[in-house]
Amino acid sequence: MNHKWVVSRTNSEFIDYLSREASISTVLAQVFVNRGIKDAAAIKDFLNPSMESFHDPFLMPDMDKAVLRLKAAREKDETVLVHGDYDADGITSTTLLVSVLRKLGIKTFYYIPDRMTEGYGFGDKGIEKAVECRAGLIITADCGITSAKEVAAANSKGIDIIVTDHHEPPEELPAALAVVNPHRKDSEYPFKYLAGVGVVYKLVQALIKSLQLTADSLQLNELFDLVALGTIADSVALVDENRIFAAYGLEEIRRQHCRPGLAALKEVAGVDKDMQSGRLSYTLIPRINAAGRLGDASEVVELFLSEDRDKAKEIAQHLDEQNRERQKIEAIVLESAVKMIDPEDPGSAIVLWSDEWHPGVIGIVASRLVGMFYRPVFLFSVKDSLAKGSARSIPPLNLYKTIVECSDLLIAFGGHHQAAGLKISTENLQAFRESMNAEVEKTLSPEEMMPVLEIDAALKLSDVNFTIVRELGLLEPYGELNREPVFATKEIKIVNHRIVGNNHLKMRLRQ
Repeated sequence: MNHKWVVSRTNSEFIDYLSREASISTVLAQVFVNRGIKDAAAIKDFLNPSMESFHDPFLMPDMDKAVLRLKAAREKDETVLVHGDYDADGITSTTLLVSVLRKLGIKTFYYIPDRMTEGYGFGDKGIEKAVECRAGLIITADCGITSAKEVAAANSKGIDIIVTDHHEPPEELPAALAVVNPHRKDSEYPFKYLAGVGVVYKLVQALIKSLQLTADSLQLNELFDLVALGTIADSVALVDENRIFAAYGLEEIRRQHCRPGLAALKEVAGVDKDMQSGRLSYTLIPRINAAGRLGDASEVVELFLSEDRDKAKEIAQHLDEQNRERQKIEAIVLESAVKMIDPEDPGSAIVLWSDEWHPGVIGIVASRLVGMFYRPVFLFSVKDSLAKGSARSIPPLNLYKTIVECSDLLIAFGGHHQAAGLKISTENLQAFRESMNAEVEKTLSPEEMMPVLEIDAALKLSDVNFTIVRELGLLEPYGELNREPVFATKEIKIVNHRIVGNNHLKMRLRQ
């Protein structure tokens, strides 16, 4: 696929000034300017992520109400149900909240919906589980913001609801006791890009502060592994608080004596102590997601809660087997989908469906198709008269807002600017395809439909040395809004080259 190369502009005088002020190389100074970080103090904060930089959790709407209700549940010895989701963010959100509430002496159960039979979000079976375990309070984790009907149903049974979510809120919020979401229109919270597990962490932080406890007393630092896994898995911006979560969490993940479930997962995935954020995305995270895609995501919650090393090894081995099965199914669905697309004219949006596609893998396949064709992709798994879909977008297109414009054709949907889940009647699929193509064509210019390769700087080979390489390593962990730096160079001659493995090219260059 052709890319439009965009080399960042360079103000050499300012770059030299910033380099001196921050005591960094001009190369690193240029990278920081490209990321909008233009003063020495901000650079220092970025290079030294610290919990001291956390924002006040009570700036989030309804946080005070949520904390008061949890304190009341603790005082009255009530039972609480945590209702999560089946992806890595929902799983880690659930595990984090269950861990902390149990440490505080609150009787806590959890519920993760089944992807195949229930689909995404807070649903009726979760309410049934709450009634069964006599819970007076349900806390949603990474879901619930669009579940007005289900929240009303729970309220009618005398169950209070605290919604914690990071997905885009609808115009009318569910009638929950508290709706904790940084994207609310009335939110004064300074950082909007938390994952679901990040929102849960802020609730935990607020609760501990209100109870006048310390993080050390509850060993909260040992829970950063969960926050990092969920944050990185959900591909949210790895800046601000998310960078702090990732930095502390990666430290915990690398520890030799980490939680038994994590140790077992690392062993089956073959990861080492030098784990970085990029490697999580193709080692631990796919195995965490595999359970929710093909089986029971509750298994992963049990893995992370377990203190039994033998049990943890058994679960981790099963997740590894499920992940291998997921890879096979994914390859079949990808091949099938690619055959449906005209590579010369894929359209403004790719909207495909089949009754042979496994619903657990269509989200990953959609992401792969975005990478291949640079178009927003909507894939639907059809069963009888209902189609359940996953959508992935390209950076210039706000997927959630675009779907809103076509929502009259949908049964339900939810998500954010780059990913979404949808339900639609099969009779509306063709109309949705036409409507979505028209909407994307109206929203994006032809230039925005071409992928861009953003280049941080043009360098000479003589500029590159081990000092620069070590310095650039300080930018880790990489992720959204903090991508790995990209450099270009000109007038290169290839002295020699050879293929290493299946898809790696090793070269010697001369300038």
